[in-house]
Amino acid sequence: MYRISELAAEVGLSRTALLYYEKQNLISGKRLSNGYRVYSDKDLQRVRLIQQLQAGGLTLKECKACLEAKVDRALLQQRLQVLDDEIEQKQRSRDLLAAMLGEGDLKAWHEGWIS
Repeated sequence: MYRISELAAEVGLSRTALLYYEKQNLISGKRLSNGYRVYSDKDLQRVRLIQQLQAGGLTLKECKACLEAKVDRALLQQRLQVLDDEIEQKQRSRDLLAAMLGEGDLKAWHEGWIS
């Protein structure tokens, strides 16, 4: 079990963010007799899953729908395409930087960019 401050430290979020997640029914803290909130390993896993979904471009509302198995396939396909496009752009940028450092073929990069 994690107190809210421990969970916050574990996932790199603020206490306020976790309280908001709880208010949105994304996680479910329990109150102990001393008034402290505690969270389970399941809550930790859910927060980490939410963080990965958000990194993939989903909003909290969309994350919640995924967690509730109300997945919008078209939305996920769109997000996947955006991520693929971003990865492709990053790879081109990486290739250019590597070529500028002499670790790649700058001429090939220019030819690939023009075509």
